Amino acid sequence: MRLKRLVPVLALGAAAAVLWPAAGSASIFKGTVVASQHGTLLVASPGGTLRAVSGQARLGSRVTLGGGRPIVVGRTNHATIRGIVVRRIGTTLVLSSNHHLIAIPNRVGRRLAAATQTPTSTPGTVVTTDVSIQNGTIEEDDETEVGQVNAGTLSVQATIKAVGPGTVTLDVQGQSVTVRLPAGLTLPASLVNQTVTINVSLSNDDDQGDVNDDDSGGSDNGGSGGGGGDD
Repeated sequence: MRLKRLVPVLALGAAAAVLWPAAGSASIFKGTVVASQHGTLLVASPGGTLRAVSGQARLGSRVTLGGGRPIVVGRTNHATIRGIVVRRIGTTLVLSSNHHLIAIPNRVGRRLAAATQTPTSTPGTVVTTDVSIQNGTIEEDDETEVGQVNAGTLSVQATIKAVGPGTVTLDVQGQSVTVRLPAGLTLPASLVNQTVTINVSLSNDDDQGDVNDDDSGGSDNGGSGGGGGDD
């Protein structure tokens, strides 16, 4: 996913990012398409790490990436996604994996909600999710906690859907994720539909945070971290 402009530091809910390696430095990468947005595919490796690539393919397509272009080699109805819990919105789980956000409707969450229970994984928890893929959508079938990051913020890429007085709304595959800005700050409307890199806070206490500009650009690569998850 190409960084276009600005790097706001926003808070979703506290402070050094824990990064996992990208999908791999080899020239060929294989995985399953689990999300598509604005001409960018999110491809999950067999281990669950997400990688972004420009192209067109249906969800569930098994692809090989050679030279950065996806080549469809088959189809599947299942995939694994490994990442860090950023937020839960109703029964939708928002994960960060290798700098990318993905929204996963949570079938397990709906069943638990019907029994007056909710999933226990909180922001910062590293999880492995098994998803089913049918009719162009994904849904979570199972979720396993595998660790916890020792960081308060994550660096991710996202598209701004809307700005308002003191707020900014991110578009995560059609799921709106709204966060508050520091008091007195409003971002310009020109940022709408722009893809930016943001530092997302994992604190549960508040949705407010600081904003900072950075023209350094984004990357799919990260260094190894101790949290056991994908950022």
